[in-house]
Amino acid sequence: MLDIIIYIFLALLSISGVILTILTLPGIWLVYISVFILAWMGSFQVITPLILVILFILSLLSTLIDNIVIALGAKKLGGSNWGMLGAILGGIIGLAIGNIPGMFVGPIVGATLFELLFSHKDLKSSFKAGIGSFLGILFSIVLKLGFTIGMIVYVLSLVI
Repeated sequence: MLDIIIYIFLALLSISGVILTILTLPGIWLVYISVFILAWMGSFQVITPLILVILFILSLLSTLIDNIVIALGAKKLGGSNWGMLGAILGGIIGLAIGNIPGMFVGPIVGATLFELLFSHKDLKSSFKAGIGSFLGILFSIVLKLGFTIGMIVYVLSLVI
């Protein structure tokens, strides 16, 4: 009976991780924690320490790729290094000030302002870089969501 309760808890933890990933928060770590607990419950027989290390490294890369993809989105639509820096700082400040909506608006504002102030570009070019950072956010969500769901499916295929 206790095992069933733990499995339900781990499933809820993984679902919460997927939801957080959609909100561009690091939900991958909730999924990883649930995988680790599941491995521990099975005495690391099915989910081995090697699998845990590989999933840890991939989770770490998934977390780091977030800011990189946002910055590359700004760069792709004509942003300079200043625009990339503005997109990253705007995302962090936007999340801190405006929660979820701020996380989407912050990189656009940050990239646009940094392009205007430091690269001395016109408003149209600067805003284009800001839109690129927004597209980078969307692409980042798709990448991280794919990895998060992929990890869940992989672990379920091992356990079931």
